[in-house]
Amino acid sequence: MRATLKKLTYCIGVTVCLTGCGVSGSVSNEVDTEEQLSVSLNDEWQEMQSEKEKKYQNLLKSGEYTEDNIYVQLDPYDASPLSALLLFQTEDAMTVDISVAGKDEATTIKNSFDDYETDHSIPVLGLYPDTENEVTVTLTDESGNSMEKTVTIKTGTLAKSIANIEVKEADTTKMELGDSELTFVVPSTKRAYAFDANGDVRWYSTRYNSHIFKELTNGNLLYLTKESNDADTYNVLLETDYLGKIYHRYDFSSSSAANDTGKSEGEMTVIHHDGIELPSGNFLLTVNDGSNYIEDTMIELNRETGEIEKTIDLKDILPEAFYEDYDSTSREDGKVDWFHQNSVEYDEADNSIIISGRHQDTIMKIDYDTSEIKWIMGDSSGWPESYQKYFLKGDVKASGGQHAAIVLPDQDDNDETTDILYYDNNISVTRGDEETSEKYSEARQVRINDAEMTIEEVWTFGEDLGEDYYTKIIGSARYLRNTGNRLVNFGYRDEGQTSSIMEVTEEGETVLKVDLTDFPTSAWAYRAERFSLYNEGWTYELKEE
Repeated sequence: MRATLKKLTYCIGVTVCLTGCGVSGSVSNEVDTEEQLSVSLNDEWQEMQSEKEKKYQNLLKSGEYTEDNIYVQLDPYDASPLSALLLFQTEDAMTVDISVAGKDEATTIKNSFDDYETDHSIPVLGLYPDTENEVTVTLTDESGNSMEKTVTIKTGTLAKSIANIEVKEADTTKMELGDSELTFVVPSTKRAYAFDANGDVRWYSTRYNSHIFKELTNGNLLYLTKESNDADTYNVLLETDYLGKIYHRYDFSSSSAANDTGKSEGEMTVIHHDGIELPSGNFLLTVNDGSNYIEDTMIELNRETGEIEKTIDLKDILPEAFYEDYDSTSREDGKVDWFHQNSVEYDEADNSIIISGRHQDTIMKIDYDTSEIKWIMGDSSGWPESYQKYFLKGDVKASGGQHAAIVLPDQDDNDETTDILYYDNNISVTRGDEETSEKYSEARQVRINDAEMTIEEVWTFGEDLGEDYYTKIIGSARYLRNTGNRLVNFGYRDEGQTSSIMEVTEEGETVLKVDLTDFPTSAWAYRAERFSLYNEGWTYELKEE
């Protein structure tokens, strides 16, 4: 099944005009037929994966493996070297608890499998590299009787392309650490990996990754990779999991690919900055439309069929002069990166999306059904009069080149307000704050009253760190729900030689401080996330044959 972007662009454009949000009038934007984006649902991987799972099922059912003789399959899907699969049977139905011994209590990874079973296929995540890992398996029957077994799992050496991780500070009593939470490094290229409070890598993928690394409602991952690590283009989108199992694969044509270096050669990407899961289960992705303008289009991809169901072209929403006359940045390949959309977030409160445009120094909310603008955050100077009504009112400094705007859980028990957390690089690209530009970068939390169209700043972190932590590109800020801490990623320090990740409390106390260095070119931390290897949504199932 193959879907193309071009055939849907006209339909969405008509919707925009009929709803009255195309206030800049009609725009001619020719899409080269040879460069239009197409997507296909790929199932070629299924046969090989099914063969693996058939082998594991046969081992499980063989009768050879019991609680006293547990079968261990390291890296069962050839994609997650610090994982394993335990296979065994018990005479009585039992639950299973596992514990991967850490160097201390804070780095010991635990999980419970609460269903009473006699056939057990238990995923083990969070092993140390190049180590004989001790895994404790506790079995409990329905009468409450327990037994404990120990399995030793030897792993291989760590991949060389992972950064040097230096933990400068870690207060595990104040950090947000559950039974299996790690700090994940989402790279611009090369390895995605995760480390514990001691800075030890406890998970990584053999599949290279760029920018798109999101946990889904079912606990799986949305993961952008390549056809092979040697390929030039990130054009394969996977639904996978921490064990490396694949659930869906979508192949994108490479003709509309571009890169952030501005050159027409070298490593490219099709889904350039972000991808999210919608309430329908479909994916909303930031892409290029095949025209000379890049990083200004989104598509909704049907999760089950791979069809493109919707296209949102920001050229239909924003002023024509913004892209036709744009000259704040330039590229060697001649493409015009006038908006540079680097994030998208769905707001379930009003069925809208919040997007960040680095090259317009702007964050804005638009209605998802109609594409009508709801509000704009930023400096209103230079915008046409017809857009002035959308600007939020309040004494809040304009952001500059910002990234990663997300909606927070309710912070003030007020249904009329929305709190947004984002990373402000603080570089004035087009209309950022010139007075403070390039002096510091910071995480910022603002509170917006949609009805009153007002904005206030309620929390910041980073200004006091000054120019040493200024990052002209990339970065992220994440809210940790259990503690209220924030995870802040200063991704491009020292001209891209260092990525610094900090966890800070509501009061601004730093409880984790980590520097990443010695990584391959462009393999810096694009974003930092705090995820649980055994998240609440995920259930592993060994496919029955």
